[in-house]
Amino acid sequence: MALGTGRALAEDAVGQPAAAGAAQQDGAQPGKNAAGNLLLGDIGGLRPWLAQYGTTLAITETDEVLGNPTGGIRQGAIYEGLTDLSLAIDFRPATRGNLFAHAYQIHGRGLTLSNLQNLNVVSSIEASATTRLAELWYEQHFDKWRIRIGQQTVTTDFLNPASARLFINGAFGWPTLPSLDLPSGGPGYPLGTPAVRLRADPVEGLTVFLGAFNGDPTGAGVGGSQLADPSGTAFRVGDGAFLIGEIRYNPDSSDKEGTYRFGGWFNSEKTRDLDTAGMSLASTGQALRHHGDYSLYAVVDQPFLIDDVAKTSFAAFARVMGAPGDRNLVDRYIDAGLIYKGPFGRPGDQVGLAIGYARIGSAERAYTADLARFTGTPLPAPSGEAVLELTYRIQLTPWWQLQPDFQYIFNPGGGVVDPNSPGRRIGDAAVLGLRSVVTF
Repeated sequence: MALGTGRALAEDAVGQPAAAGAAQQDGAQPGKNAAGNLLLGDIGGLRPWLAQYGTTLAITETDEVLGNPTGGIRQGAIYEGLTDLSLAIDFRPATRGNLFAHAYQIHGRGLTLSNLQNLNVVSSIEASATTRLAELWYEQHFDKWRIRIGQQTVTTDFLNPASARLFINGAFGWPTLPSLDLPSGGPGYPLGTPAVRLRADPVEGLTVFLGAFNGDPTGAGVGGSQLADPSGTAFRVGDGAFLIGEIRYNPDSSDKEGTYRFGGWFNSEKTRDLDTAGMSLASTGQALRHHGDYSLYAVVDQPFLIDDVAKTSFAAFARVMGAPGDRNLVDRYIDAGLIYKGPFGRPGDQVGLAIGYARIGSAERAYTADLARFTGTPLPAPSGEAVLELTYRIQLTPWWQLQPDFQYIFNPGGGVVDPNSPGRRIGDAAVLGLRSVVTF
């Protein structure tokens, strides 16, 4: 994929699976899902037998068809799917600890990589087709804090408002800024990496998260392929450090109150200046190297107009984040969304509207201007890309969700040159889709 001037972007799209709900959240005890709400029920007595030993088995299958009748570098439709398997073992109260394993089987091909070449990945399950281990960790609980050690993903605890999980576009999960700026896309779906995570709950409603991850999940660098570690079992530890912290405030620790987050991350790996055609080459002939990379972010997730009798409610979310423009393809990202739960007297259904915007960094914009000036070739000036999504999730049965979806991609790639029409941008794209999620 090329951005305006032919600069390579990530080979593989990085998003977040809708099925991530199968993952153990913050050490929650297993066995909370009634077998009657699952397609396979108690699996001939297997689930009750496992529950005797504090063990929960979760299987979710997500399948979707997506197509772009307009825009992109070509028009067409794709199928992709994700089988999400997790196993949780709770040793509490004996040892106050729990063990969790999580794996994916990813199949099909993604619309972003195949047809659109855009920044805000169209689907949260789009990734290289493979079977991989995502997480394998042990967590030990203490009075007001806990420590988690092992292979982990970052999106379970960080940068992940609950309301945004309704949407199919991957940007509303693991945001576009870190997924394109961090080596290998960072430890977001589908990649995990060895890490230590601390959680502290000093007072009611206040939670502090700190995480130290290996700096590059696959060792492939920025824009590198996920298939540098196709199985997720390399367990790399020598690629610098990705450090992230988040302060979260939720009054009364209630899902009827808003959740407010502020955080930031730092990656210790050296990064190159993106304006390799301009001043960064003036003295040495090599791109300038920057010591590390960083970002700050804020997130609001606010429920309102909750009606317990009618079983309806609204929720809104917003996220904003920034990173240095001299070393990052995306230097600003912002999104917001509105969700209505319980439309048409159906308490299990949800409808949502969201918009996200990723801005191209200053060095990348300068690179395009420099190249156009040096070569005398007119090139589209890169700017940013926006995505608008309207979606409706239907709870057909306790174990089956069906979700029609519409997205519109404005300025794909933020200024990607159309390989079929040199000198012109890729056209805006309309995307239609249907997702099915079955919980076994």
